[in-house]
Order: sequence, then C-alpha cells, then structure tokens
Amino acid sequence: MRMRRFAALSLLLLGLVVVGSPAEAIPSCVGADDVTLLGSNGCVQGGLKFYDFNVSPVGVAAKVFLGAFTNVSGQDVNLSFQIAHDPAPANLADILLYYTVQTINGAASLAGVGLFNPGHNVTIRETVCATPFDGGTCSTGLLADLIVPGNSSLAASFPSLQSIAYIRKDIDLMQGSFISEFTNSHDLTPTPEPATLLLVGSTLAALGVAMRRRVGGKAAENVG
Repeated sequence: MRMRRFAALSLLLLGLVVVGSPAEAIPSCVGADDVTLLGSNGCVQGGLKFYDFNVSPVGVAAKVFLGAFTNVSGQDVNLSFQIAHDPAPANLADILLYYTVQTINGAASLAGVGLFNPGHNVTIRETVCATPFDGGTCSTGLLADLIVPGNSSLAASFPSLQSIAYIRKDIDLMQGSFISEFTNSHDLTPTPEPATLLLVGSTLAALGVAMRRRVGGKAAENVG
C-alpha cells in the first residue's frame, strides 16, 4: 500500500514538473503604463507584440508610457506614447527609446512605419532595422530612417515585408523644448484568409479545366 501511494505521489509531482504553471497572459498595450516595466513579455495590440522597451535619457529625467489612445485603425497598429520629462521645458537634452515589434503569428506582414511628432522644438529620428542594433547603430538590414521635426509627421514603407523589426527613436530636445506625447504607427499588409486562398485555388483550377477543354475542342476541329 505504501509503495502504491509513493508511486502515485511520484507521478503527481512529475506531472506538475512537466505541465508547469499556466503561461502568463501578455497584457494589452492600451494604457500599459511605464514601458520599461513590460520586460521581455511586452504587450500585444492588433496582431503585434511589442517588447524589450529601453529608455535612456541624457540631460533630463524621463519616463515613457503607453497611453489609452493606443489603437488599431485599418491595417495600422498605433502606439500612443506619453513622455514625462523633468525639467520641462528642457534645454539640449536627449531621450533614446528602443523596442522590438513582432507579428504574433510569425507571418512576414510588417510593411512600414509612420510617426507623428506634435512636440515643440523637438526632433524625433526613428531608425528601423531588420537586425538587432549594434552599439546604437543599424549595421545591416536598414528598413527605414525617419527624421521628423516638431508638429509634423512622416511615414516609410519597408523594402520587403518583415515578421520582426527593431526600432530606435532618438528624441532630441532643443532649447526650450517640450513634448508630452507622440504616436507611432506600425503598418500591416493583410494576409489572405484560408477561405480566400481556397476560393483563389478553386478559381484557378476551374480556369485550367476551361482552358484545357478549349484547347481540346480546337484540336478536334482541326482534325475534323
């Protein structure tokens, strides 16, 4: 009896080790608060996962948050970033923001980025790379390089669709500058649904049959 109990307990413990605890749910990016607290799990929005946020301010104390206006508009996944910096206004300071974006399903559907900068005396340079940054530079796989002055916007399409991209923003705070928020869009190209692919395949097959019948009919006419 003791041996049976011991065996049952051993199996139970083994099951706990194999199964483990349930996977931790990844939060939404809407109102996700301080981005540096998201860690490697990050947050999700509109079929994309955003993670490994890093904020490096120089000349100011600064934190970056994800606000409640983060949303999905058509094929664009828009992150609403909010910035708290001290002093404000700032004079000749700099904030570096890094993060990684990846499609949840692994499909290469990232098509481009867009940036709206409503800041005063602030220029944001956004560099997007297909490979991790090396010492703050994109040594290979440059996808986009935007320089956006205050109260303006700019967008760029990638040379090829991507499943993952590494993003670096250099927020340059000039004399008497101030910025409280900015918006970054991450553009997706729609991927065909399985039903659509099936319909396309059926249509192509039907066209193939029709063409073969047409060719066969002409051959018979020529023989006759």
